[in-house]
Amino acid sequence: MVWSGHEAYAAEQALLDSYASVLDACTGEVSGGAVLLAEQSVLTCAHVVNMALRRKGFDPGHPGPVTLRVSFRGGTVEGELASWIPPRTAEGGRVPEGAVGWQGDLAVLRLATAPPAGVRPQRWGRMSRRQKVRAWYGSGLAMSYVDTRVQYAGPDVYYLDVEAGGGPVIGPGYSGGPLWSPDDEAVVGLVVGQLRSAEGTVGRGFHDRSFAISWQRITEELNRSLGPEAVAALLPPAGPGGLGGAGEHPVDGPLQRRLAMLVRQFLSGADGVDHSARFVARECGRHVPAGWRPDADALAYLLATEPRGLAALVEHLGARHPGAAEFLAAGRSTGLAALLSPGEHGWLRAILADTDPAALARAVGRAAPEIRIPPELLLPAAGPATGGEAVPHREDTGRRAVDGLIAQLERHTGGYSVDQPGVLRVPPLLRAVEYRAAWADRVQEPQRGAELRSWSGRVAARLGISPDVLDEYRAAAALWALHPSAPADAATAGPRIAVSLTRYEYSGQGGDGSFRCTAWADNGDRVLRPVPASAPGPLAPNEVARFIRTVLATWDDDLPAEPAAEDPLVEIFLDEPELGLPVEGWDSADPQDRYADAEPLGIAYRMVVRLAGELPPVQAKERAKRLRRRWQYLETADVLHLDERCQERRHVTGAVQREQQAARVVLRTFDRARRTAFAADCLRLGVPVVLWDRKAQAAQAAEEFEPLAPDGPAPGLPERVRRYRAEVFADRSHPLRPVLAWEDPSRPPPPVLELGDPDDLYDDYLAEDSE
Repeated sequence: MVWSGHEAYAAEQALLDSYASVLDACTGEVSGGAVLLAEQSVLTCAHVVNMALRRKGFDPGHPGPVTLRVSFRGGTVEGELASWIPPRTAEGGRVPEGAVGWQGDLAVLRLATAPPAGVRPQRWGRMSRRQKVRAWYGSGLAMSYVDTRVQYAGPDVYYLDVEAGGGPVIGPGYSGGPLWSPDDEAVVGLVVGQLRSAEGTVGRGFHDRSFAISWQRITEELNRSLGPEAVAALLPPAGPGGLGGAGEHPVDGPLQRRLAMLVRQFLSGADGVDHSARFVARECGRHVPAGWRPDADALAYLLATEPRGLAALVEHLGARHPGAAEFLAAGRSTGLAALLSPGEHGWLRAILADTDPAALARAVGRAAPEIRIPPELLLPAAGPATGGEAVPHREDTGRRAVDGLIAQLERHTGGYSVDQPGVLRVPPLLRAVEYRAAWADRVQEPQRGAELRSWSGRVAARLGISPDVLDEYRAAAALWALHPSAPADAATAGPRIAVSLTRYEYSGQGGDGSFRCTAWADNGDRVLRPVPASAPGPLAPNEVARFIRTVLATWDDDLPAEPAAEDPLVEIFLDEPELGLPVEGWDSADPQDRYADAEPLGIAYRMVVRLAGELPPVQAKERAKRLRRRWQYLETADVLHLDERCQERRHVTGAVQREQQAARVVLRTFDRARRTAFAADCLRLGVPVVLWDRKAQAAQAAEEFEPLAPDGPAPGLPERVRRYRAEVFADRSHPLRPVLAWEDPSRPPPPVLELGDPDDLYDDYLAEDSE
């Protein structure tokens, strides 16, 4: 790596001329580096002070009113410990040996006299991902420099890697020293440590990796310890950050090249680039000089180096801008761009500033069960410990836990919609916010709930997510808030009618034949009760539909409560060969009513099919386990689309078994008869939700299923299918005739009628008669 430019070199030399070193209290050797602040103060790491005092590096105890020697190029000055922020874990505990990251670890030394002539405080800037930075050994010797790059930006520490070409690495003695950004001409953080475990290196090659505390985190820690006014005097705001004007940032790297191309394509004219660049820079906390004249390359550099820059740009342009989706897709493809803009992130943190971490943990656990909840979120809210003694860091721990969880959720986008390329599914963070908003309503916090919903609506609109899709999650969250202790599938546990349909005879004229039909009602408590009316004898398809319609009209007559808020879900249990029966289209109209038009059951009621029949015991147990396991991922796993490449049953089996978490399958294979057989295979393999079309002979594109939003909120899928069927009934131009199999493992099937062998029954009768 080569740093170029005379001005950059001059600024770097000024830093070295003012480099501070903390000396060992006994030997006078260098213990680590430090940075001169205003007010005759220097900033270093707390573990550097511990080592200078011959204490254990992670000792959190306050050393007391100690004085250490601080060396500059022009002389040595004594400094008294003025502020102590010990190393700590995220939970506020002691850092164990071999840790690969921690919080705190800062100390401020107040100099007894002014530093030597020519020594001056440094300008600070923000640390960001992919930023080139340089560190020096604690003595500040120029030749001890190590060039590295910020590769990972976490909520507490930033990890640094040396470039691919190799070179020296950061090691013992570098801690506490400044990290210099030549591009920004500013100090952007402090070196904290190198990745080493108690047994040695963390893993092969990790000895080249080190970590730092950023200017942003330093500011937060000092604000908490000293207060904003004292920090403002010690640590000035971040400087311009090397924004650069036209021609000052040559395109570097594939992301920056792609962004520069998009800027030229969608932001026409110098004014468009100038206004957008200024907005993004200010939103990201950069100082914008009055004479700054950015070009496309300068804006691309800014977007590539600021994690929230792309989100801020789209916020500025508006979600309907033709380039909005392109910019977002460019950032997400690299995994470097944050989900939220600076404004959205700050707004959410403000809403949740005093929230109970436990309430947020419950919301995340239900809305995004695939996200691991940090243990500290499960701590009780801030308050006194046993005996009335205050718990140290408890309130801070709660705030840090919420911030950490937001950062963790931001890393999960939820994936892109298969049906709408470039459009995100509802990310876990937005889902969790909707559930937290619903909980706020439950605990009489209407203002917080309204603000959270306003926030998620704004973010969803910027991401291009349909309001209807967000509304479905909102409805599921409201239902959960009413019954928070209910199982995770409570959102789908409304009333249902289970109908067992068994073949009586086939029709010789190509019709559907006749069937025996039995029905049970479930009030939502997962208990099936036989309905009072039973179907008389074998029924033709339309007679089956009229029987089911009668059951639906009377199923809750005997219930003491008010009528149900929604119609029951109709589950049709079919043997495997009968999955092709078009039960949703059977006409339920009364033939005696000459004014009645055709009334297919599937347009008035949510109707799904389920697999009937008994499997061998081992297969039955395997299927039950797989259904339960996959059902856990109903909301979080990607939808599995099986297209024309699946031509045989073994192809389907291989694809389903490969994706062990897939809970929703869309069949887009050719040949409707083969498609039905593939659906049966999926159901037998434990896939709980299968969607296919019973009309088309040819293979289908994913876009044809877009009106059903198969990757939208899962609880709303039966209703979306019903609405689509109603639209098809009114307008035959729609291409699909959808079938939805819905196997909720928590809802038992109807009992299987066991018929004895007539000869065995006769033998039993004779035996009883002889007695």
